[in-house]
Amino acid sequence: MTEQAPAAPEAQAEAPAEAPGQPAPAVEYTDFAVPEGMEMDAEVLANFKGIAKELGIPQEAAQKLIDLQASLETKRSAAAEQAQAAQKQQWADQIKADPELGGANFDKTVETAVKAVEKYGTPELRTLLNETGLGNNPLMVKFCHAIGKALSEDGLVMGGTQSAREMSIVDAFK
Repeated sequence: MTEQAPAAPEAQAEAPAEAPGQPAPAVEYTDFAVPEGMEMDAEVLANFKGIAKELGIPQEAAQKLIDLQASLETKRSAAAEQAQAAQKQQWADQIKADPELGGANFDKTVETAVKAVEKYGTPELRTLLNETGLGNNPLMVKFCHAIGKALSEDGLVMGGTQSAREMSIVDAFK
């Protein structure tokens, strides 16, 4: 007579609630709570609910995962805002340190650059430059400053009623 070996410990563990290949028990989720001001993408939420349902995750556990994701997104957003603010400051510092445009010339540089934006820009452009910080970008400041200088340069003003084109060469030398 042969003895049968005792069952392995993992075989003695409780069987899963559902057999492999069987659908998980139907779980219906109520709306998940998110921090005020934060919105969840509907498509991502639908995918999450599908995966959570497939895994049989109860509402409370699914909410904990949503809370974790919201926390991660809040931290990521704060880090991005901080990086953008640091970039704006770095650009402003570069212009202030520029030997031609910065130092004692900084206020005049800004005034001249603003003149170009006021003349040729739109309110939407001003908003874009301010909100994104691109108005501090050294390349943008140099560009707008050059345009502003061109606007400020004196031009030749001819007196009288004849324009330069109407004048003959003989009249020009009188």
